Amino acid sequence: MTLRLMGYISRLMQETSARLLSGILRLSQSSILRADKYILELTNKARPINMNGRHGLIIDEKFLGRDKKFVTCVIDAYTGEILWLKEGKSADSLEEFFSELTLEQKEDIEVVSIDRGNAYLKALRQHLPHVKVSFDPFHIVKNVNDAIDEVRREVCKKLGKEEKKLIKGKRYLLLRGEENLREDKQEELEELLQINKPLQEAYLLKEEIRLVFQFSSFERCSKAFEKWLTLASASSLKPFKRLAKTLSRHAQQVLNFFRYRLTSGRIEGMNSMIARIQLKTRGLPSVDYLRLKLRQLTSPSFTRLF
Repeated sequence: MTLRLMGYISRLMQETSARLLSGILRLSQSSILRADKYILELTNKARPINMNGRHGLIIDEKFLGRDKKFVTCVIDAYTGEILWLKEGKSADSLEEFFSELTLEQKEDIEVVSIDRGNAYLKALRQHLPHVKVSFDPFHIVKNVNDAIDEVRREVCKKLGKEEKKLIKGKRYLLLRGEENLREDKQEELEELLQINKPLQEAYLLKEEIRLVFQFSSFERCSKAFEKWLTLASASSLKPFKRLAKTLSRHAQQVLNFFRYRLTSGRIEGMNSMIARIQLKTRGLPSVDYLRLKLRQLTSPSFTRLF
């Protein structure tokens, strides 16, 4: 195929799928995909990512299925542009990314948002010791929901058959916000909380942490967070006491969210992009091809050559 034809195929692949193009151009789907990837590689080489002036990063892992498993994703926190995609979810997955940065580029980075796992934190401490680390509230709320699940399971173990029926199938009532429940479900929730004190205590702690992240000023957020840590530590629930102890050790990283307001929402938004790519490329492409396709969708500097 000529470069002109491959460039034409790559442009069409932004709008349609390899399967449809195969029928129109009388080429195999594998040929369509090879042409698209080749053009994207040439464009990526000609329009490399500029890491100068990147002040905030979001780092998270994404699960791509049993075959590809996890990849580590790095994006610009303020533009949503993908900067790195690598197999794995450990600190090693970031080694090459950091090694390619100049000293000036590293110094430009002020804040990095990650989840509460230690793997990425270790890499940041090694390569970017000056940055402010911010914990993503999505993962903290998930930790709280996990604690509720643990309390619910412990409660069920101590109940008889009839009492268990009152709790069975009510997990979503405890995890969803009351404002998102229909009136009849709100009544069910109230009945559930009235008959079981541990579940009531867990639910109230969950609602308190949700309020913490809704305040707009740093002062109100930090005071509310300190109050939540005190309530959780003084509760009768071991999962919440354990979580409060852990969050207390990382209080500064949690408070940095209130300062910088970085979340993994941009990375979570890539789920729909990946789904579209899967549809167009007859399944999940290689990690390198996926990175190029995501860069094509998120980078304004990734303009076509052909």
